[in-house]
Amino acid sequence: RGALACVVYVSEGRRMDVLKAIESVALSKRITTKPNDMKTKRDDDDETYNNNAVKLVKTFIDEPYNRTGFTFAVRTDDDFDDAVNGGDNSALVVLDGKAKNERRKKKVSRLIANRVHEVATSAFMEIGSFKKHSATHPRLGIVDHVSVHPIGTCDMDAAKEAARAVGRRFGDELGVNAYMYGHATMVKGGDDGIGGEASANSAREKDTESNRERRELAEIRRKLGYFSANGANETWVGASDVYDRMQKWEVKPDFGSSEKSDVEEKGVCCVGAVPFVVNYNVPMICELSDESQEKLALDLGKQIAKRVSQRNEIDGLPNVQSMALMRTTTTPSTPSPSRQNNKMEIEIACNLLDETSSTTRIQVQKKIEELMPELLVENVLRGVKLNGASCQIGQGYVTNLQPQDFLDAVSSTSSDDTAS
Repeated sequence: RGALACVVYVSEGRRMDVLKAIESVALSKRITTKPNDMKTKRDDDDETYNNNAVKLVKTFIDEPYNRTGFTFAVRTDDDFDDAVNGGDNSALVVLDGKAKNERRKKKVSRLIANRVHEVATSAFMEIGSFKKHSATHPRLGIVDHVSVHPIGTCDMDAAKEAARAVGRRFGDELGVNAYMYGHATMVKGGDDGIGGEASANSAREKDTESNRERRELAEIRRKLGYFSANGANETWVGASDVYDRMQKWEVKPDFGSSEKSDVEEKGVCCVGAVPFVVNYNVPMICELSDESQEKLALDLGKQIAKRVSQRNEIDGLPNVQSMALMRTTTTPSTPSPSRQNNKMEIEIACNLLDETSSTTRIQVQKKIEELMPELLVENVLRGVKLNGASCQIGQGYVTNLQPQDFLDAVSSTSSDDTAS
């Protein structure tokens, strides 16, 4: 079995009426025919597709971080044709296996791009200006991130084509500046982005030359200030200096206008195709004697995240990206860190880039638990006064589905498309 998974992260997690409006679009079911005047020479003759083939399999509302992830999946194996064509596959009978797979891949990319486009359009309309947004979780835009992942027998080419279709529509139709990463990285002079009109064969050859050709998500985020809080109490407020950083970076958006007004109102979006990524967050609960120790607790969390990350060449964990965040339980009118009964919660947020053949969540949990007492001692030896403050590591949790969950979800004939 095979499936293509796509996660759309939007910068809203507190206004339930807004999220319900966006989710209603994500759950919509209909059969759509692309108007003749919108077809291009790249389109197949048959432009009718069944939106029901793309299922919303999970909505993860993270109120403390003011962020929500909508996760979609669509089948990519032989049963995909039944889902899209309503069981009538007569048009495909005359095609050989390779041609059939290529046609299917194009349809899958359009299905994903259309569904993401619909959700993004709703998000921009419902959430409003990026200038007014604030959170204790970093973000670069109203629609902050779209990641596409091949599952099971699905190959990376399908994910790459779908991600590029999303980025192209973001730039052409929504005025959103999109940076592509992973296998969807656009090669300068390639056939799809703003870099020129070189041949498709040229772009494909460069895609497979070396992993060094592929831009990493962390690189884009670092260049655009994603990891640098610009508000009080470790918060991210408004558009920050994203536009100024874009001007200083030699890499321009792959799609979009690069206009300052677009960046300030909508932000930018990172869109990529990569192997499945596990989001694993480990809570750190600190008991503090007074407010002055809040910085101490956050600094300790940052030290742990730095030691866990693959960027730590001494004893960091391979294929793990991590950062420390203050987890809040707030309303939009009280955006202060959570500190109830002298307790404060920090999270070590980790991306496991390859859990199948590299670092697992069990290893991450163990590493963080071992680092806590070690770093407390190191801080005391450096003269940091704890004054009775103490911290404990809680059990980590995943925020997304696992590969088998996607395969089960797209194979189900249930009318309920949403996984809790």
